[in-house]
Amino acid sequence: MAYFDTTLDHLPELDEVSAGHAEKVRQYLLELIHQHDGFIGFDQYMQSVLYAPGLGYYSAGSRKFGVSGDYVTAPMISPLFSETIAHFIARHQQPGDEILELGAGTGVMATDIISSLRANDQQPQAYRILEPSADLRQRQQQSLACVNDGNAPELHWIDHLDDRQSFNGFILGNEVIDAMPVRRFVLQSGVVQELGVGLDAGNIALKMRPADEQFANQVRSALPLSLDTYPDGYCGELLPSVDGWVNALGHYMNAGMVILLDYGYERAEYYRPDRVGGTIRGYFRHFLVTDPLVYPGMMDLTASVDFTRLAEVAVSHGFQVAAYTSQANFLIEQGLLEFAQAKMAQQTLSDKQRLQSAEAIKLLTDPGEMGESIKVMVLTRGRELQNGFVKDLRYRL
Repeated sequence: MAYFDTTLDHLPELDEVSAGHAEKVRQYLLELIHQHDGFIGFDQYMQSVLYAPGLGYYSAGSRKFGVSGDYVTAPMISPLFSETIAHFIARHQQPGDEILELGAGTGVMATDIISSLRANDQQPQAYRILEPSADLRQRQQQSLACVNDGNAPELHWIDHLDDRQSFNGFILGNEVIDAMPVRRFVLQSGVVQELGVGLDAGNIALKMRPADEQFANQVRSALPLSLDTYPDGYCGELLPSVDGWVNALGHYMNAGMVILLDYGYERAEYYRPDRVGGTIRGYFRHFLVTDPLVYPGMMDLTASVDFTRLAEVAVSHGFQVAAYTSQANFLIEQGLLEFAQAKMAQQTLSDKQRLQSAEAIKLLTDPGEMGESIKVMVLTRGRELQNGFVKDLRYRL
């Protein structure tokens, strides 16, 4: 997606209500920092501003998605995105399979996938949504009302993954991992420092302290090059929680496929020496923001995914990495252009609708937009991927 000028001078100002909420979040952070002797890890800061009950970005009820929100996700750009995923599911579906979507946003992808599968008489036994946010859960239920009838699959909302290991089917995660809180580090004179959040003259600010030995070793293990290869002041991120997250998926799933779409890179690209500022970014009213401390609780924060690390963890928990490719490759190889052509052939479409469809396809597949920056990883357990992908990028991992 294209975003506006990133300089802070150009950011829209908060209205009175939003400014009041941001101040509540700031006071919460000040108290949290005081409770932890003046320093909290960046992962704790990110957890707070995104998920703190009643305060965090994903739990406070602000409008997040769409033109009037802060960003647009692929399912909102065109129903063709979800229809293509539905086609992939239909090709691999087995009797009794269910679908679990991790963090369903507005519910538009769930609605479009169910509609597409129903149209071909291939709907799953149940569609489950893991959604801890009460606000988003309500929006999803409203979106899915149009397909929640006597012919729909069972719809269930859950707030955590249990250890039943009886799930068979497909787990979908579209832009889920990049919203997980990360720890940040800085390399100074060959020494690993932890970058967190503290106070500077009473204001919330980024602070550094020597990394504990465990975190320092994790950083050294993650970097593909020796520490002296990186410039002084090099900053990066780690996602230690990915191990527990994949482990939870493994305990939940008996057999099936996990389809993950997210912004990210392979390890060599992720920790490239000239990527000196890391991958943390914020989104506010379609502005790309580089300062993660701006508008706490009112701005989305994300960090790109290290797909090499994700693959390693997946294999260690009993999954196979069946495919890894770009979003453009995934969509095109699964028939996006053919589905679009069939829709374009409909006589009822206006010229404006045809143009909008063409623009949507460009956003989803163009290398300068989402096409290359978003990657797709398919993990399998007890299932085989049919035909594979012509442009399989697993060799990069």
